[in-house]
Amino acid sequence: MRFLHCLSTHELAGTERHVAGLTEALSIDHHVTLLLERDTRDPATGADIADILRPGLRVLRAGREGYAACLASLLLRERFDIIHTHLGRASARARLLYPLRGRAKLVATLHNAYRPRAYAGHDALICIAHWQSSAIPSRIPHRVIGNWLDPVQMLSRQEARSVLGIAEHDFILVAAGRFVPEKGFASLLRAFAGASHADPRLADSRLFLFGDGPERPALTQLASPGVTFMGFRPDLRRLLSAFDGFVLPSRREPFGLVLLEAMAAGLPILATRAGGVTDILDDRTAILVPPEDDDALMYGLLRLREAQSRAYDLSSFSRHRKIRETAQFYAELTGPAP
Repeated sequence: MRFLHCLSTHELAGTERHVAGLTEALSIDHHVTLLLERDTRDPATGADIADILRPGLRVLRAGREGYAACLASLLLRERFDIIHTHLGRASARARLLYPLRGRAKLVATLHNAYRPRAYAGHDALICIAHWQSSAIPSRIPHRVIGNWLDPVQMLSRQEARSVLGIAEHDFILVAAGRFVPEKGFASLLRAFAGASHADPRLADSRLFLFGDGPERPALTQLASPGVTFMGFRPDLRRLLSAFDGFVLPSRREPFGLVLLEAMAAGLPILATRAGGVTDILDDRTAILVPPEDDDALMYGLLRLREAQSRAYDLSSFSRHRKIRETAQFYAELTGPAP
């Protein structure tokens, strides 16, 4: 089968990693084309989806005429079985060019919330978490197919601490993500300051924040002693074993891929009940608190200080399983071969 994946982005976060993994897996047995913007480098971190794409994958980039014009030209020249869009910009452009699609089915993965302007004209939708389903009109077929965890060779705790310059007995919590309001880092910093004041054990603890983004200057001003900004590190997954607990303070969280990475490292987790978090964790496996509640987050940090490392069952988040579910959904939409 012939698949066209469309992504308009200038970041490297969970969505871009999802697209890289999906196109890599599908291209083993199918003809896959990925259409990107002319420049996809993340201005905040310097990271680029091009750095993680499978060698040999057919990648086309928009020219000076723009993404929509490049997509239109491609649809006039070639025929596809599935046109699969990611994020609102690419999805809206593909919707406007719907008459050019031929017999292809137009599919989108919802990496955020359903928006009619971008997705109402699609033939089918893929949700990455159950919370997205309720907003989708009943006339649009959809399927929940969550993200997956790719295997990685993780460093031992001692090795990871050596790389990061952490002493053996230091108690250090970690959080990671883009420094934007919806990720809730300001709430975490207020809660950490409050928890450190409330409990002398946390006063001797530290919090490492990995990532970058437009909120960094404001977050730096808000940070209390014990908080260290570590910047963006593409190798963070291999280093998570260095830490004693993971915190996800999001106000909104479409899925929470970083949670799977923290689980793979065996870290105890404190997270808000935001979006897709409850597709991954429950009260038996993590400390869950309401989003946008500084006090709840503060008391969650106090509980996290006592939590122990654990083994999680990640079998339902295997890449092979999710790719198989996606291919099956494609097949249902296209029907049997003529």
